[in-house]
Amino acid sequence: MPMQRDLYPPNWEAISLAKRNSTDWKCEHCGKECCRPGESPLEFMERIATNRLSECPVVREYIEHPRRFTLTVAHLDQDPQNNDASNLAALCAPCHLIHDHPYRLANSHRKRERQGQLSLLHPNVHLEPAGHGKDRRAIQHPITGGFEV
Repeated sequence: MPMQRDLYPPNWEAISLAKRNSTDWKCEHCGKECCRPGESPLEFMERIATNRLSECPVVREYIEHPRRFTLTVAHLDQDPQNNDASNLAALCAPCHLIHDHPYRLANSHRKRERQGQLSLLHPNVHLEPAGHGKDRRAIQHPITGGFEV
């Protein structure tokens, strides 16, 4: 899912780049080496691979799925305004998806609830406003999941 840039601070690119540089462009969860800005596929493969490039499984995976080697910065609490260092993690795209999965499921549930598609299923459930009470039309279910870095 593409990020909603309007939810992030104006200096998000600088914050994100600083976080990714601080991890030397490695995922903080799985340790995967990721592409740096402006790095060509050949430069990336030379940086991470052995002398036998064609036999390296990482190179083969990169050729088949280059987006898996994109380093992103995740907000561990899902709040794009909370840019405290303890709330940010540099994660490769697959790890970021795993971290966000329970949140995306909850968001899907909340969207269906807002549209009236689930209200009959849960008539006695008390729902709290989402977004720290800023949007009373949105609801927030307790969320569990993700992982600690």
